[in-house]
Amino acid sequence: MEFEEAVKDIFCGSVAGALGKVVEYPFDTVKVRLQTQPTHMFPNAWSCIKYTYANEGLWRGFYQGLGSPVSGAALENAVLFVAFNRASHVLEHHTSLSQVSKSVWAGAFAGACASFVLTPVELVKCRLQVSNLTKVPGAQSKIWPTVKSILAAKGLAGLWQGQSGTFVRETGGGAVWFTTYEIVKELLAARRQSQENHTWELLVAGACAGVGFNASTFPADTIKSTMQTRHDSFMNTTKTILARQGISGFYRGLGITLVRAVPSNAIIFYTYESLSSYLHQG
Repeated sequence: MEFEEAVKDIFCGSVAGALGKVVEYPFDTVKVRLQTQPTHMFPNAWSCIKYTYANEGLWRGFYQGLGSPVSGAALENAVLFVAFNRASHVLEHHTSLSQVSKSVWAGAFAGACASFVLTPVELVKCRLQVSNLTKVPGAQSKIWPTVKSILAAKGLAGLWQGQSGTFVRETGGGAVWFTTYEIVKELLAARRQSQENHTWELLVAGACAGVGFNASTFPADTIKSTMQTRHDSFMNTTKTILARQGISGFYRGLGITLVRAVPSNAIIFYTYESLSSYLHQG
């Protein structure tokens, strides 16, 4: 029975993650460029959008490297939902924690698990998203050449460049993501004294979860993106950002990230809930 549930979680999480990534990807490209390029090049999100569209067009500029993150998002969300539900099951039967505490711990565990899957995918994604801006000879603009160049330079371990930043972001973010979703969903249903949620309530809860995740983990995400495009350590990257841009440097691109978080996370949770409900009915 647990195996069947895990298979359903994998399927539902994969579909939900892939759909969410397609929606958010153009916003993510702008976010990564703001995080990794100097302020004189892109003073704000709008300047980045105008430059990207004028010089690279819609598809090549905003969707460069889409294949890697779509497959990665499918795998990431499969891991997230499987790990969260299995951890929740263990905590439910072996602890006396409150429901909120269970969501926090299960979410943190799920995020930690997902970070090991996500780091190689995001490494390739970030390299591709800035490849059109890179003047370095040999810079790659396709997925497999990028992977091969990383392997040639640093070996298999090189694919996990930025793992520390991803781990910090995903562990804390996973706790916030799942807990925010569960709390908002329950509050909205309780207003109507119901156990079931309307469609709009699931969408609102998912949107709130996405905003909470990104707002709480954005500095770690900036460090991670910079580590992956500049090949530096967690501490050195942190010091460099502080020295060059101050605290505000950790929040470049936050606005457009919160904008993208609303539709993409609403779609992820709604798709997951809808597919799960359909499969359980079947």
